[in-house]
Amino acid sequence: MATKKIALNVEPHVAEIGDHRLLFLPEVMGDEFIDAYAEMQEVHRRLSVDTEDLAGTDPETLREASAATRSFLARFMLPESAEEFTGMRLPDRVHVELLEWVVELYGGGRPPTSSPASAPASPRAGTRGTGTSRSKASTRTRGR
Repeated sequence: MATKKIALNVEPHVAEIGDHRLLFLPEVMGDEFIDAYAEMQEVHRRLSVDTEDLAGTDPETLREASAATRSFLARFMLPESAEEFTGMRLPDRVHVELLEWVVELYGGGRPPTSSPASAPASPRAGTRGTGTSRSKASTRTRGR
């Protein structure tokens, strides 16, 4: 009889931002994460923020999109960290980095709305495929 042991995280995940340490929940139930992610995505969709033309976007719209992201992140922090986070002023790039990290932690590395049957990740840079390059196969060398 085979035995499979699966460990559960019991220690909080830690994000160090400057002198601050934000503690995130050790584990999150999949449906809770999916629901929270969907809510944040819905706000972003509703606002239709054009990231290519932020200068032309209403500041209130940008504030609402940022608040939705911050709220999403705070949902997965331990209470003390969530309270500290709500008072922190951080650049948007930090919010984006935290968002990507949280998706990696709780979403298995892919946004929770993507299907597990979706296309596999692209090969890592530098790995060679096994197919023949068309250009290499059709290139003639002088003198032959």
